[in-house]
Amino acid sequence: MRAQRIMFLGALALIWIGFSGTSHAQYALGSVSSVTQETCPTALGGHAADWVTTTNNGTVLAVVCYHAEVSCPETADLGFTYGLATPSAASNGMMVFVPSKFGTFTLPGNYKGEIPYDMYHSNYQTIQLAYDNWWQLTGTTTGSLKVASCRIATVLNFFYTTYFLPNNNTTTAGMCAHSQSGGAGGLGFAMTYYGVGDFLDKAAFVSGPEYGNLVEGCVPPVHPAANICPSTNGVYAMGCSTSAGTWSDAPNYLGGSASNISTELNNDPPCSKSGFKYTKAEQQLLADTSVVDGLSDASYTYPNTAVTAFLCDDDSFWTNPSETQGWYYYSQFNTSSVPSTCNYTGNNSSTPNSCLMVNRVFGCTTVEEADTGYLCNGSTCPVCTGTPPNIKCTCGGKTCSTQGTPSFAMHPFAEADYESPVNGCINRHGARLPVVK
Repeated sequence: MRAQRIMFLGALALIWIGFSGTSHAQYALGSVSSVTQETCPTALGGHAADWVTTTNNGTVLAVVCYHAEVSCPETADLGFTYGLATPSAASNGMMVFVPSKFGTFTLPGNYKGEIPYDMYHSNYQTIQLAYDNWWQLTGTTTGSLKVASCRIATVLNFFYTTYFLPNNNTTTAGMCAHSQSGGAGGLGFAMTYYGVGDFLDKAAFVSGPEYGNLVEGCVPPVHPAANICPSTNGVYAMGCSTSAGTWSDAPNYLGGSASNISTELNNDPPCSKSGFKYTKAEQQLLADTSVVDGLSDASYTYPNTAVTAFLCDDDSFWTNPSETQGWYYYSQFNTSSVPSTCNYTGNNSSTPNSCLMVNRVFGCTTVEEADTGYLCNGSTCPVCTGTPPNIKCTCGGKTCSTQGTPSFAMHPFAEADYESPVNGCINRHGARLPVVK
């Protein structure tokens, strides 16, 4: 199996294509077929689908639902369901919500205060989606997150060519993606290896991207804590808030998070398995299927894509180091990686004109759920006590809450960021042409 894995990755390297636009050489996208309109399912992946509705917690769906199949090199075909909500007014842009964890259930959007709902009602075309099975599983005897993430990239490109280009043709409308947890990992791979930055105008990562460095994440012992948003002589890393400061977290996956990654890699090798001796070859396999693989196949340059991150600063409580794994990705960026047309002065960003904002989220009450936490507002930051899920936070002397201190709450901030005419989901690519696959 080990030899098969090496040949597998080698074969993938042979199908690089010259992607249009500004990316480096990237891996080939797949295709989407068998698109069929269907009655919107009420549940997906064991969770309520919670499609966007026309009114707050209403019964009338705003979405039209479809089922389709995505095909990618070296993977089995995988079905997925998506719900497309198109506003009646001229669209301000498209927001695709890449699902969390294994990707088998949608991000909810039937309540006011949930980002899909709010964005649709702010005249953005929205897409919620879910896969029929874990997108991370290749469906073959060989596991590779880098290979499997072709599905994320291909589906995003399908939405771009099929719905964004025909329906969002104003000069300002942007094509954007919001991702969470495992889906943030998938979007990280899609940006790094599949050229998705050639058409995404804004990419947002909530707790991730996962899988940043699987050698550090999966090979015992527990590694020393890494500094996130470090400063040198008082100068903070690119995109970081000077008021939020530096925090630290060990990079290792443990417990259930390690078990999930082991399954996703078909246990070749396993992740953080007690007593398992990781050879140099096995460590190289983990490196090869990381978002930051240290190889020439990766691109961290997206000159027409703004990037925003929301990293809970307490995910280590759940032995799930998503903030450190995400930081491995953001630390690859330099001032040429993203546009220099944003304005994050009010966020005390170390590089306010760069379209990268790495937000430290205080007080998350459950793993990777940044929308339960709070951010710094200018020079004032939340002050939190206790341990999850019983964290108590104050913001500017008031008890933190979405209603009482909305300017500190994550999801109003995220929505304002998306809707910003400078930093948000706006056209950064100029005249639009279909992506050549």
